[in-house]
Amino acid sequence: NMIHPPDVIGKYAPDSVIGMIGGGGGGVAVAGGAPAAGGAPGIPMTEVAKHNSKTDCWVVVDGQVLDVTSFLSEHPGGELAILTFAGKDATEEFNMIHPPDVIGKYAPDSVIGMIGGGGGGVAVAGGAPAAGGGGISMAEVAKHNSKSDCWVVVDGQVLDVTSFLSEHPGGELAILTFAGKDATEEFNMIHPPDVIGKYAPESVIGQVGSGAPAAAPAANGGLAEPLLAKGGHQGKDWSRSEKNREMRMKGEGKIPGWWGALFYMVLGFLKEILFTIYPQKNVSFTSDRVGLTRSAMFLFVFIIIHAVGNLHVFLGPDDF
Repeated sequence: NMIHPPDVIGKYAPDSVIGMIGGGGGGVAVAGGAPAAGGAPGIPMTEVAKHNSKTDCWVVVDGQVLDVTSFLSEHPGGELAILTFAGKDATEEFNMIHPPDVIGKYAPDSVIGMIGGGGGGVAVAGGAPAAGGGGISMAEVAKHNSKSDCWVVVDGQVLDVTSFLSEHPGGELAILTFAGKDATEEFNMIHPPDVIGKYAPESVIGQVGSGAPAAAPAANGGLAEPLLAKGGHQGKDWSRSEKNREMRMKGEGKIPGWWGALFYMVLGFLKEILFTIYPQKNVSFTSDRVGLTRSAMFLFVFIIIHAVGNLHVFLGPDDF
């Protein structure tokens, strides 16, 4: 971890992973480099739940069990941010505010094992169930190779992308080329590692394995259920918004730099005034300034509201 990025194994040598350290059979590797508990017993959530105090604090992130007792005082966000999830699964909340390699960088010694507990995997980031005793075989994936029924494999995850085909910014054909196949290498060449979790988490239906489908995560609460589980809620796809924002932020008008920004701001201001007031048929020039003042005040308020709305468009609802 001192000299390699966290996704190097998944990118360049995924076939070299043959199992996980444990007492029995090996687990399978999942996206992001986090191994899932498979045949090996692992650490059950009931055991994790016992370690829920400041002097003995365990948490679960992406299927990994972390003993963060000694790290509490060093956490930049304070002890309470961790203690809130002591003895629980903090995967969803953790991944919302941390980059994927933060544990490996700053607290690699805190990882003491993987979630297990006798058959079946556990829920990992993005809501995907990890492969347990069997998983979904590549032979099964290969059957779903059409536009009306399209599965692909990325980093060991099986994705049903049938409903996502029409929304894919790169077009349907880019996905259909790998329908029923493993698209890991090609996918990782052009996508950041968190793109599935951000824009298509509901498409993950399981993990590649040898046979039976993976076990589903806890449905109605319980220790294995993330604290802020969204259930059937499907997050909005902000990929187009971010693409437009990047294009607007990087592009410039014919007059570049600060002078251009000032010029276009004044120009826009004048256009608002001209197009709002003078084209109206009921305009009459008198010495009465009440109507003019009222219109000017309305215009100022409108421009402020419009500017705030542009922040929402450019930055997106999360940053805004």
